[in-house]
Parts: sequence; structure tokens; C-alpha cells
Amino acid sequence: MRTMKKAKNKQKYLHFSMWFILLSTFGVGGGILFLLFAVVPIEQWYVDRGWSQYKIDNIMKYYVIGWVVFGFFVSFLYYRYIVKMKRYKWAYTLVISSILLCCVSFYYFMNTGSGVIQGSQGEVEKGERFTFGPYPEENDLAALKEEGYDGVITLLNPTLPIEKPLLDKEKKNAKNVDIELHSIPMLPWVGNNSDSIKTVKQLIKQDDKKYYVHCYLGKHRVDVIKQVINQELDATYKVNFMQPTTFERGNLYHANNQNILFGPFPTDEEWFTRIKRAEVKEVVSLLRPDQTKWLDQEKHVTKEMQIQFTHIPISQNPSAQEIKKIGDELLSRKQKVFVHNFNDPVPIEKLHAYVSWGKFLSTAPNHERMRTIGARVIVGFSPTTSERNALVTSGIESFGYVDPKANVTELYKQALTISQSKQLTYISVSDQATMNRLEKMVTGLLLGSINGRETLKNQTLANGATIFLDRNMIIGPTLSKEEYNSFALSNGVAQLIFLYSPSVMSESDMQEVQSITKQHSIPLQIIPMYPGYEEQLVPALNSENGLNYIMTAPDLIPHVNEFLGHF
Repeated sequence: MRTMKKAKNKQKYLHFSMWFILLSTFGVGGGILFLLFAVVPIEQWYVDRGWSQYKIDNIMKYYVIGWVVFGFFVSFLYYRYIVKMKRYKWAYTLVISSILLCCVSFYYFMNTGSGVIQGSQGEVEKGERFTFGPYPEENDLAALKEEGYDGVITLLNPTLPIEKPLLDKEKKNAKNVDIELHSIPMLPWVGNNSDSIKTVKQLIKQDDKKYYVHCYLGKHRVDVIKQVINQELDATYKVNFMQPTTFERGNLYHANNQNILFGPFPTDEEWFTRIKRAEVKEVVSLLRPDQTKWLDQEKHVTKEMQIQFTHIPISQNPSAQEIKKIGDELLSRKQKVFVHNFNDPVPIEKLHAYVSWGKFLSTAPNHERMRTIGARVIVGFSPTTSERNALVTSGIESFGYVDPKANVTELYKQALTISQSKQLTYISVSDQATMNRLEKMVTGLLLGSINGRETLKNQTLANGATIFLDRNMIIGPTLSKEEYNSFALSNGVAQLIFLYSPSVMSESDMQEVQSITKQHSIPLQIIPMYPGYEEQLVPALNSENGLNYIMTAPDLIPHVNEFLGHF
């Protein structure tokens, strides 16, 4: 009897062990493959459609939860129909296969030289004393030592489960190569990074040694260290950054050569990747005093990131004088500043208009008869005498009228004239359809495509599909003659950037683009795609708040999209 009981207990232990081993190895091994070949491409798909990282992170966690549930479901089937039924041949085969899957997957993930990982990594940027890049393998460390580097500064954080084994591996590799390794852990989002930043400051100032600085991908955390080095050593290491114009809680606008940024309250991720990386020196909060939770949070965050914090509370319904007073104070700033409330676009648009044009509309009617765009232009039906007087009082400087027979080119030219003349204007229309068309054009010219996520994502054109990158940025193929009307003019493209590649385009192609854009009065920049063309592209994009259409040959769209994605 005792022998039978021991045998039964031994069998239970064996069954439990087999179930647990399959659950853990299949969960980890399959999870890594799921991450690399499903989650990463899906995340990139969301990025290509203009989703914010905050929104993507919230969605992606459900994929992770789904995988965990799936893993338990598979292990339940394994236990119920194979182990419990004592089909040991299948049981051992599956558990051994699961172990092998886990080993192969873990090796693949730890090998940062794999294609999937390399596709997400930043570029290696060499400098006189500091070189910045992604995680180095042992052969990379050996090459660094041969090139005369004194040490490596790793920003990997052992508190992150995904980075701890990589850090342990790097320590072992550095010891084998006999190169000094400085582990200065940083989190890839807003967190307790102040001690790490202090350590970096002390390290770079105590000697003139040559270092390779890296995080996992060689992007966000590395850029923060570049800023620290530039500030402490009066260096000029370039931060590869292009200001995103879509935040989770609303749009961001810029003025005064991007020295003044206007937007909503950032998420934790946005504070790090969109404010700190933008080299903002001061945050001006317009939050009301009763919004204590958010005020306390941003005071902590700005202190953590070593950014000056200024609180200028704005009224619930600010007067014109209050807007002007705040605007004048912002214009007096000599350093880069980020101005925000929580998520109310109206005062932000008024401040942006005042800083950009020196004036704004004090009232912003939005109803069936009138629509206000960016506190600068109103499109509506012919106003009554009393409405006209009220419009003048609100700041309207000129009244225009649109001929109901006007074609799309004439509408665009009228909207462009308003944008370029910087006059607060009321445009009268005779029908709802014309109001909708004109509102869309003026919005594109002044503010980009506010609803671009819905209207411009993957729009199929004659030569391919468009990719919506941000509020004011779309990549797409060369337009047909008809599409200059139906796409560029109709959406209010404020600037067409033609990336011209002599290898796939002819001189006549470029001349045709010049001729058509001139005919329609579309602002045009032609950038030849020679080595270093990016140095012209990024400033061109950063200079225009309105909608930028980056046009190139269909085969080159993935290349341009990948390049811009690194920023």
C-alpha cells in the first residue's frame, strides 16, 4: 500500500513538473518569438498610422496579457489530454521541443546583431571623445579597445527584466576583453534618473578618457546623455531629434523657430522622449492652482530632468489681455520653452496665434454658421450686421467672400494668401460644402491635419499609399496631375517637399513637379537625395507648422519612413 502511494505521489510530481516546464519554457520561448515577429511588426504598424507611443503601450499590454492567457490554455490542453492520459511519448516530445524553443528564442533575443533587433537600433555616431550607439556584442567591445577607447558607459537598467541578462552578459564580455565598463542605469522614461545623470557628470569631468556610450537601442537614453555632455563640456554632439507634433492629450504647435512649444500635459513617456529630448530648458505651466495633482507631478518631473519650472496659472476663460500678457512673457524668453495646460486647445491656439502672428481672435465661434480655425480665421455664412460688428470686436481685420463657382485652385490660393499675409480674416461662403472644403484647406495650411489619422492614413493614390506620420507630416508617392487638386490642394498642403532621386527619376519629372506646383501656388522645396540629404529634410519639416507632404518615388518611401522613424 505504501509503495503504491509513493508511486502515485511520484507520478503526480512528474505530471506537475512536466506541466510546469512546458508552461514556463513555452511561455518564455514562444513569448520571445511572439514579441519579435508579431508584437514588433504590429507596433510598427501602429506607429506608421500616427498613434502616440502612450496609446501604443496601452494597446500592446493586451497583446502581452493575451499571450499569457494563451500560454496557460496551451499548458492546460497539454496536461489534460496528454500528461493526464499518460501519453508519455508525446508528453516528452513536446516538453523537450518547448525547452529547445526556449533556448533558441533566448539566444536569438540576446544576440542583438539579429536582423529584427538591428532594424530598431539607432546609428553609431562617432565623436572625438564620445561615441554613441546601441548595445555592443563582445566583438564590438574588442574593436572599441583596439580603436583606443578607454571604457564603455552602459545605461542598461538591471531592474528591467529584459535588460538584466544583457547587462550581465556585457559585464562578462568587458572582463574578457579587458575594457573598463561603467554601469550607470537609466530608465527609458521619466523616473529616478537624477543620480545617474550626476554620476555621468562626475565621470566625464574627472578625466579626458574616450568612451562608448550606449543603451539598448542607442536612441532615447543616449540622447539625454548627449545633452548632459554638451551642457557640462560645452560640446556640440548632435541630438538626432525631430519634434513630434501629436501628443496623447492633444496637438503640439511651435513658434519662434521652435523656441516656443505649445501643447497639452505630457504623459510620463512624452516628458522623456518629447520634452527632455527636445532640449527644452524651461517648462511654463498654465494649470490652475486647484489642479494640484498635475502640478505636483510636473514639479517632480522637471526637477528630475533638471528643467526650469515656471507656473503661470491661466483663467478658465482667459481675457484677451491675459493672453497677451502671457504671450509677451513667452516672447521675452531667450531659451527653449514648453508651454502647456492640461488638454484645452482654445487658450493654447490663442497663445500660439499671438506669438506667431502678434494677434488672435478673442472669441472663437464654432457652430453651424461659423467655424474658427486656430484663433486666426473664421469660415462661415454671410454675417448679419450685429454678427459683423461682433466679429470686428473679436479682432477680425478683413472680410472675404468665396465665389460659389470657384475651383479648388482658386480656393487654395485664397486660403494661402490669408496664411501668408497673417491677417485675421472672416471668409463668407454660400453653402455647406464650400465651408467644409475651405475649412479643411485653411486647417491644413495653419495647423496641419488635425484629423489626419482618420482622413489621410493609407490613402491610396495612383502611385501608391500615403503614410501619416504626424499632425503636420505625410509621406507619399509622386502625385498625378489630378491628385495635385484632389489631394494636395484639398488637404491644404502648406509645403510640398520633393525628395528627388536622380537614380530613379528623370530631369523631366522634376521639371513637371516645378511646373504644376507653380501653377497651383503650392510652396515647394526640392531636396536631391544625395548623401546627407537628411540635413536639409529635418530643418525643412521643423520650419513648417502646417501640413508637409514629403513626396518621393514609391520605392523610396520605406527608406524615408525608416529614416524619419529613427527620430
